Amino acid sequence: MKIVLMLLFFITPLRQVENFQFCFLSQQSGIFSDYSTSNFSQKIQFRNGKIYPETRGLNFFDINLNFRIFLNHEYVALLDPEVKKILVGLPVHSMTLRDFLNHAGDFLKRNIRYHDNDLPQDPVSVLVNRRANCIGYSNLFSTLLKSVGIKNKFIRGFYLKREKGNNWVPVPHRWIEIKLSNGFKYFYDPQYQDFSANYVVIKDEIDFSIIKKFKVVLIKKTKEIINR
Repeated sequence: MKIVLMLLFFITPLRQVENFQFCFLSQQSGIFSDYSTSNFSQKIQFRNGKIYPETRGLNFFDINLNFRIFLNHEYVALLDPEVKKILVGLPVHSMTLRDFLNHAGDFLKRNIRYHDNDLPQDPVSVLVNRRANCIGYSNLFSTLLKSVGIKNKFIRGFYLKREKGNNWVPVPHRWIEIKLSNGFKYFYDPQYQDFSANYVVIKDEIDFSIIKKFKVVLIKKTKEIINR
């Protein structure tokens, strides 16, 4: 049996998937809905006045991202020089999407620091100030993706951060959904760059300001190896 498993490991692509089951101590059932992409899914259940999300996450680099990318020259021509500098430093003409995400992500890690302040969060201000919150990270990365012809949109929700024991804190957050021309779509978080099941999505039309604080309890966490 061990020999068979070893052969499968080397012959077939095995991937690790995280599965979380939470309980949200909240009556705000109308702000959540089921959602899924190629590397994340969210299923919402309601029982006895409580919300029970189940999330499933697969790291985005475990997905085939060997799509060739090319500069969108018309779009790039309209960009601020500060943004163009980043693109000049990337060998876009010979890149796959995987390479682009790696290089652009490395740029953010080296040059941008997280700071939850009142600074402007547009791409140019982020580059000038070298500071950003999740909105600034998403704004800048969305612009970079559009520069190489990759469609994307913003996703809003919460990053579920562990506090103590099974208690987790829902931190308001924003990240990106990337969509390719063949309809293939997946999540990418330019701030953390390590996607997991620690997320929950809210409906597009919901205003964060009306959401009341709520507690999160982890019921179950599992990991599984899948073969795709």
